[in-house]
Formats: sequence, structure tokens, C-alpha cells
Amino acid sequence: MSLVRTLRILASQRPSLPPRAVAAPARVQRRRPGGVPVTWIDAELASTATIVHLHGGAYVAGESPRTWDLVEELARRTGAAGAMVHYRLAPRHPFPAAVEDVLHVLEELSSQAVLRPGRWVLSGDEAGGGLALAVAQVLAASGVDAPAAVLLASPWTDLTREDPAHELRTTAARLYAGAVPRSEPRLSPRFGELAALPPVHTVVGAQEALREDSLALDAALVAAGATRELVEIPGGGDAVATDAQGPATQQARRALIAAARTRMGLGAAADHPH
Repeated sequence: MSLVRTLRILASQRPSLPPRAVAAPARVQRRRPGGVPVTWIDAELASTATIVHLHGGAYVAGESPRTWDLVEELARRTGAAGAMVHYRLAPRHPFPAAVEDVLHVLEELSSQAVLRPGRWVLSGDEAGGGLALAVAQVLAASGVDAPAAVLLASPWTDLTREDPAHELRTTAARLYAGAVPRSEPRLSPRFGELAALPPVHTVVGAQEALREDSLALDAALVAAGATRELVEIPGGGDAVATDAQGPATQQARRALIAAARTRMGLGAAADHPH
């Protein structure tokens, strides 16, 4: 099977629900703010705080069970609602469909006062991390309500890099970008305006393929004078916060949880049972 055919099959994936082992069905709701599917875990907690998450998948695949596990743990231990945005995927829906979908969701949730100023964060893993950063840049430039923080797990923020060792990612970047130069900041937000962003918290494994991307982003944030934090997990492999297991994964998640609670003014870490 060709690589492009594989990507097309992945892109046909429909929005999923969290596995029952991750979140009982009674905790889960599917809504369509702005016409975009969004799956909530413990939606009633949005009156306290909300974590809006954008999944990875190289812009061609949807959320994985491990991504659901990350979102549920971040929300539960933060004491917040969790909202997974099922943005449209390439190659059927190339850039800027994903950016537009997330902006439509945030506009609708903000207009309905579901997202409380200062009490929501925007998070993302891998491609979703790049998308979260791009969306945060658009929000900062527009002057509308911004998230209290941007949480990035192994973010993919530079789509210009040709990497023969990661052919799938390189091909996905081309399918997502289409005819748009991949240096466009909404595709590669590392090259966009960083100074006006809310605090950016990044976690990455020391052994990850995207480590250099995270280090370059952090250096750019420092140069721009942005509020930022980089936590590099010793021994952490690819997608340390989602696809790995054990102490490295828990260290990565604890860093994201602590950042979310601090930035939303929620105090020490929580561990609410469900």
C-alpha cells in the first residue's frame, strides 16, 4: 500500500468517543458548536474551568485512545471540563480548514459564555500543538479573549523541514499545506508573532523526533520576550505525554497539569475520582 493511500485511509477516520475504560459514557457528550464536532468529558465543570484540546495525527488522522487518556487525566486532575475538537483533516480538507474549525468552536463557546475568561486553556499534542499555537496567534492578533495558557505536548510547529527519516510526517505536511508555502505562520507557527501570546508551556521527551522543534520554538519564544516554560523529560521518547507509558509520561503530564492549574488560578493539583 502506498504512503499516500495510507494517509487517505487515516484521513477518513470519523470522530471517536473516549474508550469506556477512560471515561464512562455518562461523563461524555457530543456537541457541535460552530458546526464542528466537539466531545466533552464532564461538561458541567466548564463553569469552573475548561481544557480545550487539539489532537495530534499529522493533520491527516484523528485522535487516538492514548490522546483520550491524556485529555481525561488533564481534565480530571485539573478539576476542569475537557473538550476535544474534531477539526477537519487533510487531504480532503487541507489548510486552513483545521484553523478555521478551531476558531469557529472557540468563537461559539465564548459567545455562549461556556469558556470563562481566565479559566480556560488551549492544549495540543504534536500536530495539535502546532495548531494550538497557530490559533493562539490568531486570537492574540484579533484582540478577542485569549486562553489563560497554551499547553503543548511534543508540538510540531515547523512544517518546512524535509525529514527523510520521517517520511509520513513530511508527506502529511505537503498534503495539509497544499499550494500554500509551509513557511506560512498558521502552518508553521514557530515563524509567527510570538510576543503577544499567553504563557506557553511545552513538554517534550529528550529522545523525541520533535525535540529539536520544541527547542527551536522555546528559543524563539525567549527571543520574543514571551512568557514560556520548557520541560524536557529525560529518557522520554516520541509523544511522551500520550504514546509513552511509565514515569516519563507521568512527569510530562504532571508538568501540564501544574501549568493549567496555576494559569487558571485553581491552586494545587487535584485528583477527582469518577
